[in-house]
Amino acid sequence: MKRIFLLVALFSLCILPNTYAVDFGMVISGQFKAEDSEEDAVKGITVLAPWLTMPLGEADFFFSGGVNAAFTEEAAIFAPELFRLEFFWRLSALVSLRAGRINWQDPSHFTVKGRFDGTDFIFDLGKIRLGVAALYTGFLYKETADINKSPTDPKDYSADFDWKDFGNTYFAPRRMLASLHGEFPGFPAGRGHLYAGLMAQFDLSNAYEHFHTQYLLLRHTIIYKQFDLAASGAVELENTEAEGVKAAFAVSLEGGWLLPSSIKDRLSLGLRWASGNGPQTASYFPVVREAQGLVLKPSLSGMMIIRVNYEARFLPSLSAELGGRYFIRTDSTSYVDPVVTLNNKSYFLGAEFDAAIRWVPFSDISFSLTGGIFLPKTGGAMPGDALPRLLLSLGTIFSF
Repeated sequence: MKRIFLLVALFSLCILPNTYAVDFGMVISGQFKAEDSEEDAVKGITVLAPWLTMPLGEADFFFSGGVNAAFTEEAAIFAPELFRLEFFWRLSALVSLRAGRINWQDPSHFTVKGRFDGTDFIFDLGKIRLGVAALYTGFLYKETADINKSPTDPKDYSADFDWKDFGNTYFAPRRMLASLHGEFPGFPAGRGHLYAGLMAQFDLSNAYEHFHTQYLLLRHTIIYKQFDLAASGAVELENTEAEGVKAAFAVSLEGGWLLPSSIKDRLSLGLRWASGNGPQTASYFPVVREAQGLVLKPSLSGMMIIRVNYEARFLPSLSAELGGRYFIRTDSTSYVDPVVTLNNKSYFLGAEFDAAIRWVPFSDISFSLTGGIFLPKTGGAMPGDALPRLLLSLGTIFSF
């Protein structure tokens, strides 16, 4: 594989006189999960990702692509994936541009986060940093993109990828995103960092009723001595032919404390709340469906999560985490679980606890072990005889 990249690099050096240096290699990551669930109880995921970077005068080029392999008790699925294909241009001292398949997230950090195809202009004006982005999701691999399905989209995005039906089983839901966002360092009064943005999501799927949304997104972070605080908020407008325009809301709060101990450790508390379906509000719709738990994996829609977390770094190469979450529904329809019936009046789902340890013996090798348990009896939404749910995960990353 390195021989192939060396040939590519030498060819680039011949045709691009402004190319000064080329770096290339490969990342191999693997994850094995054992989960107490009815579907995919045992699952392994392996990613082979060759990468290449090169400067092009006033621009830089980044490439990473490879194979995403998923193994279950019943099947093995091999899917090609383009992880990154980014051109970064410094157009002037004030303006830069990213284009291709790029990593991007919105100011709230809970609505859009991941890889997207498109462009992102950045205007660095010193005390203010503005950005304009146009992004598309329809060419992404659905299993890793986690793009939220619109309520009326008839397509079954849960079907396994099949080479014989590539067009219908590979691609994520089609969305076009347009964003105007800004960063305001030192706001207010020289403290903290404010992020703000306006974003529109256009549903380009084959749904019989398109689901378009618009967002006002805010986030503010502040660090004072050993304390840090982050507060995010979002207001969403949903547009449907059946119900017209309805509003949805979401809030995220997190505070952390670097403990005065002999090791580097941090205690944090967090809360996330998103509106659910109701007479006056809609269920909040994040464009990317990010799981809010390790074992129980609800989306943010119609959910409140209270979280406590402890992180400790015992050695430069060894760290660990302990965490706990409590899940509360904010409506009776957004969260779908076969154990929870629609006529159950309790909104309390229960508590989840998890622990993780990470070892990095060398800069290019890491190992992680993660375990979690969800206890349905700590809530009232699931039947009294519902069993605990367990998950154990082992991960490795090699880069060279």
